[in-house]
Amino acid sequence: MDNQLAVVDVATQELMKLIDTGVGPVQMYASYDNRYVIVANQGSEDAPSDTITIVSLETLEVVKEIQLGKGAHGIVISKDSRYAFVTNMFEDTVSVVDLETLEETTRIEVGYYPNGISIN
Repeated sequence: MDNQLAVVDVATQELMKLIDTGVGPVQMYASYDNRYVIVANQGSEDAPSDTITIVSLETLEVVKEIQLGKGAHGIVISKDSRYAFVTNMFEDTVSVVDLETLEETTRIEVGYYPNGISIN
């Protein structure tokens, strides 16, 4: 496992850069204000990871890795780009991350094995 995010020029289909992430990156989501891409680092059920990697879209560098619940998987971002919501599959929770402070603000217990998430 490479534990990296690949940045590809869609016009030329050429690899521009590889960005190191946490263990077992599985999903990513871009903020509506084009400030960040957030990568969920799930790991595996036997060895779950518990982080997300926040990457600046301006610099294509890691801004911060934030520890959340076990098995970070699904991500969605509020339309105002203020909050990210991340499912923690192996902990049955959803983390709320403030994208201004880059900190987890709340962890909500939800049903069994949450993986996908959406918001209106």
